[in-house]
Amino acid sequence: MAGKTHRIGPNLIDTTAAFSSEENCHAYLEAARWPNGVRCLKCDGDKISKFTVKGKTRTNAKTGITKTGPSRFMYQCLNSKCKYQFQTTTGTIFSDTHLPLSKWMLAVALMCNAKKSVSAKQMERDMNVSYKTAWYLNHRIRQAMDEGTGLLGGTVEVDATFIGGKFDRRRRRLPHDKQAVAGLMQRGTEIEHSKVKAFKVYGESSHVMMDVIGKNVSMDADIVSDESGAYNRVAETGRKHETVKHIEKEWVRGNIHTQGLEGFWSLLKRGIIGSFHQVSLKHLDRYIGEFQFKFNNRREQEIFAAVVIGLVIKSALRYKELTGPIPEQASWDELYGHLFE
Repeated sequence: MAGKTHRIGPNLIDTTAAFSSEENCHAYLEAARWPNGVRCLKCDGDKISKFTVKGKTRTNAKTGITKTGPSRFMYQCLNSKCKYQFQTTTGTIFSDTHLPLSKWMLAVALMCNAKKSVSAKQMERDMNVSYKTAWYLNHRIRQAMDEGTGLLGGTVEVDATFIGGKFDRRRRRLPHDKQAVAGLMQRGTEIEHSKVKAFKVYGESSHVMMDVIGKNVSMDADIVSDESGAYNRVAETGRKHETVKHIEKEWVRGNIHTQGLEGFWSLLKRGIIGSFHQVSLKHLDRYIGEFQFKFNNRREQEIFAAVVIGLVIKSALRYKELTGPIPEQASWDELYGHLFE
């Protein structure tokens, strides 16, 4: 039906049926990774031989239980100077996983179909895996959802919000003692639906937000924001700029409003509060990236395939990197000093 606007993606029943065996999963990954035929990962040759290595059978000396490991579906380059052996998962996020690919596919379907995302505890219960495995799995899928967007044009809404706990005077926490997140939304047209771009920033100050606009919005775009002083200098750069005055209870003035971006903030915060309750600032960009990806692809019918391709083409996210110390942040001068040169 051509008039439908909601996404029609694989439900859990369809996913379980389609990826019931490891062979089916590898065949799907092969088609996603090499749509024009398998090529050697080392020499890029197209003469490839496929073979299967049967899983090893081991018997536990204590329990006497015998288990057979999964078969490996291998490729070998037939170039006499290469002869490289590899798998569909080699060099991908799947490369170091001990989880069956059928569970990976089910986890991707769960993440794609959940509007407010899936917590690690929920994934632990649904997938029958440990919490550590579920947490690591979720973050690797979010890594695959990370998308780069170019300059935004047309009419662009700009705003910032703050993520963190509620202000509590008893703990003497400052109202602004939260993580600032900048957001930009390119409004949709008859040809293209609206899309958003969001990420952590140091704060909603003039220097920060001017830098955000300069790096992410085209010069001929019509910028719309609220009356915050962070946007007072936009017109000085020769850009078109209109404001809506929330302080005077003015939410919409003709086509001047930030309602679209505020709707995205609502989705993001409801997801964080409802599914995760709280998130680490170290991983916040990855959570934001998930909601951004789902919003920007809300009308795409192949969102499942897009995530799987992301898992295939992106390098592995190592557990040590994920759990390691937070990298030292650049100083304010290093980030924004060039604005005063």
